[in-house]
Amino acid sequence: MSSSKFNFKIRVIFLVASLARFEPSLGLYLGQRHVNIVNKLENHETLMIHCWQNSDDMGKRYLKYDEEFQSAFIDLFTFQHVNIECDMEFKDGDMTRRGHFLVYDSSHDVRTRECYKWCNWSVGTYGLYAYDEVDHKWDYEIPWPSNNRF
Repeated sequence: MSSSKFNFKIRVIFLVASLARFEPSLGLYLGQRHVNIVNKLENHETLMIHCWQNSDDMGKRYLKYDEEFQSAFIDLFTFQHVNIECDMEFKDGDMTRRGHFLVYDSSHDVRTRECYKWCNWSVGTYGLYAYDEVDHKWDYEIPWPSNNRF
């Protein structure tokens, strides 16, 4: 392959990567991603959340109504695999609801609509809702109880 063809291909790859970084509607996003999970339980109970990024324990937290768990990381596209999964539980009357939720995985979609820079989740009494960055709306995604590991 000639040097000029190789340089052209490198420029095209760089251009596509640059556009994808700033334009999520192209279906790609390279850069810092944020995973946010907010307690919106209708009964205003405390939400216990215990998360892991890959196998790194991110700790257990107790979120009051409207408080959130936040994580940020650099997504290097195909150069690394990142997944975030969480155990969650709360009291619903006399019953304790528990679930294990995969909230982000760089190797496949965990949501109906892909998240780009912001992967926002809202935890409600009926399950998890994902925020759609393109349409600016919340979509019901995962019911309680859950064990949506892949």
